[in-house]
Amino acid sequence: MSKSNFCINNKCVGFFKQPFLWQLSIGTLVIVLMASCNNDQDKANVYNPELPTTLTSFYPNEGRFHERIILDGENLPTDPKLIKVYFNKRISPVIGSTGKRMYVMAPRLPGNADGRPEPEPSKAGNKRDICEISVVVNGDSLVYTDTFMYEEAVTVTTIAGNGALMEFQEGPLASSVFQPYYICMDKEDNIFITSRSSDNTTYNYFCRLNEELNLFERLQSTSLQANVPCADLVTGVITAATESSIGSFITCDPDEYWAPRRREMKWLTAPAHNQYGWKHCMVVNPTLQKDINGNDVNFVYTRWYQGALVRINPSTYEAEVLMETGTCNTYGMTFRPGEPNVLYLAFWSDPHEHQNSICTIDLNVDPPVVTKISSTNTSGGHRDGPLSLAQFRQPAQIFSDDDGFIYIADYGNHCIRRITPENQVETVLGIPGQAGYQDGSRETALFNNPRGIAIGSDGSVYVADYRNARLRKLSVN
Repeated sequence: MSKSNFCINNKCVGFFKQPFLWQLSIGTLVIVLMASCNNDQDKANVYNPELPTTLTSFYPNEGRFHERIILDGENLPTDPKLIKVYFNKRISPVIGSTGKRMYVMAPRLPGNADGRPEPEPSKAGNKRDICEISVVVNGDSLVYTDTFMYEEAVTVTTIAGNGALMEFQEGPLASSVFQPYYICMDKEDNIFITSRSSDNTTYNYFCRLNEELNLFERLQSTSLQANVPCADLVTGVITAATESSIGSFITCDPDEYWAPRRREMKWLTAPAHNQYGWKHCMVVNPTLQKDINGNDVNFVYTRWYQGALVRINPSTYEAEVLMETGTCNTYGMTFRPGEPNVLYLAFWSDPHEHQNSICTIDLNVDPPVVTKISSTNTSGGHRDGPLSLAQFRQPAQIFSDDDGFIYIADYGNHCIRRITPENQVETVLGIPGQAGYQDGSRETALFNNPRGIAIGSDGSVYVADYRNARLRKLSVN
């Protein structure tokens, strides 16, 4: 076996180049790095804010999410709290510093450096970004001369379900059978699923799935037909719209082991079309607002097929119509971090001026208005690129993660799409227009009419793959 040396503070460490040892090497180097400085070296490396900080090199120069990176320089603070490191505009955790060397981790999805052309995908088809690494010390921002090549690998695996379209079976995930329609996740990573048979009559249940507990169970024992659910990440309460009556909906409280309770809205102002109960989607606004009594509330929003956008107080069930938006189905609504009170909506393919599109409603404006932010094309299609030009075909449930990436179950295109914080649209997984079932990477993964999207606490994306009758998990690395 050949050996190679890596020097830390003038001390050289030898390690083998065997693959399994190499994967341990950076972590081992960090331990050596932090332990290698004696008292004399510590004194020599004391940070002096009166002197300039310089950057020299880093290693390795490419990697993925959570890649361990060694950054070299001079006159660096030994307290990691005094250092900020960015991969482009995405902040990176600083684990430790000796004054001459820092240990950091590559952040999730940094995005391509400003002004640089997008790099070609890797041989495996993975998306790649060119990253500038900058270091902020004492108010000064410094940039390394070399760039870091970030590679994003996305794979999909099946969590539960066996493809049976008309059957239902509770129990361990490996033996569970159901057809997921829509989903949401709470702060404990419980997945709540609206499950319907293909004929929409054999069964219609509201369920809970817990991957860690290896559990799939039915919660709903009533005839209420749940639609797109949402989770309050503060209280843990799950809310889902129903079509039973004009104001009916379901709540599931974790303090009651999520037993479904039927609720009725108490109308402050009611929809003009109050003979129908066709509401399909609900979402919790993470931004606190004042209710009529001056209390801070995370309101729940829903929209009727006939167009009324309604705001509901989750404590009192008081409801009021905020605006009319025209007749059309909406199966996806979300709020995005950094844009308080701006509601994102996915409009279905019903005849409507915003069909097959993504729109926003700015709730800070009185009266609020609907703004179409995707392509002017309403016939439906598939096109990545700038959001203003992007095309979708029957976009269903949508959900934003903590970084501002909005994931979309693009039902008609059999794909999972994503709007980046820079408002670029990407196809994450799936081959546009090709229905099928296949786990794997970008090159091979297939979906069949995905309807539901949810995001776990670790950033994993869960998909209700409706026509495949399976719950699937996207790991973004």
